[in-house]
Amino acid sequence: MQDAQRHSERGSDETEVVRKILAAGLVAHVGIIDGYGAPVVIPMAYAPDGDSVLIHGSVASRLMRTEGPICVTVTLLDGLVVARSLFNSSMNYRSVVITGVPVIVEGDERDRALLVLSDFLLPGRVGHARGPSRPETRQTSVWRLSLANATTKIRTGPPTEDPASDYDLPYWGGVVPVRTIFGEPESDGVGVALPTPDHLRYQR
Repeated sequence: MQDAQRHSERGSDETEVVRKILAAGLVAHVGIIDGYGAPVVIPMAYAPDGDSVLIHGSVASRLMRTEGPICVTVTLLDGLVVARSLFNSSMNYRSVVITGVPVIVEGDERDRALLVLSDFLLPGRVGHARGPSRPETRQTSVWRLSLANATTKIRTGPPTEDPASDYDLPYWGGVVPVRTIFGEPESDGVGVALPTPDHLRYQR
């Protein structure tokens, strides 16, 4: 498959595009250099918050004890691009890469950030679950990373055959769409029997 990194024209640093991609995602891959000098990438939940993105984790985790710059990547896969040649096959996607040194969020701002994170992952969830206790909050570290160094890459559309004569080959060309579907919520069957809340039936 073609290497998307060859296509610099797909890059963008438009803030609104960055925000739209972040609003549509759920998982970020966070890259760090650990204490031994080795690169580590960890999938994590995140939440956009104004001109920054929030990340949280255990205060004891390797990632949250890291100092220095990090890299946060969010990628949405929209389709498999099927060309008539293997070389020109690709993917349709939207991605954001954010680099910088995160700020540790503390105090009342940390409490607010944790609610923002919860409500982003499941909109409407805050107010429909027990809030975090002080011991739980103290076990959680929150980072805020500015979007100042955010860039995007996007690919859309059908395959581009090169050479153009490949269009005459007896092979199918086009796009296989990829979509994330949220299913019907499934009760754990314990505790107080309640109907499924409306806020759990949603799609981004």
